[in-house]
Amino acid sequence: MYRDIESVCARHGLNLCLAYGNVIGAMRHNGWIPWDDDLDIHMSREDYDLFLKKYAHELPPQYKVSSYLTEGGSYARFAKIIDTSTVHVPIGGEKTEDSGVFIDIFPIDNVPTGKFRNKLCRVWSLFMMYTATSVMQVEENSREWRDLMFSSKAGKANWRFRQAWGRVFSFASSRIWHRWIEQFAHNKKYTGMCHVMADLAVCYRQVPADFYFPFRQIDLPHIGKVYIPNKYDEYLSVSYGDWRKIPKDADKWHHYVRELFIPDEAE
Repeated sequence: MYRDIESVCARHGLNLCLAYGNVIGAMRHNGWIPWDDDLDIHMSREDYDLFLKKYAHELPPQYKVSSYLTEGGSYARFAKIIDTSTVHVPIGGEKTEDSGVFIDIFPIDNVPTGKFRNKLCRVWSLFMMYTATSVMQVEENSREWRDLMFSSKAGKANWRFRQAWGRVFSFASSRIWHRWIEQFAHNKKYTGMCHVMADLAVCYRQVPADFYFPFRQIDLPHIGKVYIPNKYDEYLSVSYGDWRKIPKDADKWHHYVRELFIPDEAE
């Protein structure tokens, strides 16, 4: 899937790079994190919007694009490219037409340099993101997710508060909230500082643009050439601290999947 997206972008001069744990995998494990199971991509806001508006239709026919620009909006606060020939249903989720293996694309936006304005924008963006996920929890009404959250006292309190919050703000669907989030993130004025609104660690924080740009190409065994953020050490340290240290088993992040089907290539 990554190579298919990369191929479309290369034809039109658009740039992308690996993001988050995939960068840790590249630089710490010389490939992928052994216990990781997904792939994330960064693009500049300009390239991200061009890709979604003009070129995403050039992807192979089994791929579906879910973004704030597609009909109905996205069910996430960033774009997803979904392989509809597969099935991927997470714990707490319901099987739908969007239940396929996916890649997330996170746009990098310019961020204002004013401290007071940034604080206000951060509070508002966190409100919008919390509201969107709470509304989505109400919409899904998943018994499995409820039972999982009720396995701890803190989880039970969290679930109940989100249910109440989500009902209050369900005058708009979660997809509409996600569209509003994407639109709010846009900032055309270049300031030399960037952020990724969907990343709570850097949301409306001033991160130097050269942490990201220009993307740096590396060559990984068994994987080949890929791009990563320019100053990958600084980039990873912002979100993960000491990213070179292998976490304890209890601290390793996992996604929990209820159903997974990936057809053989011959099929």
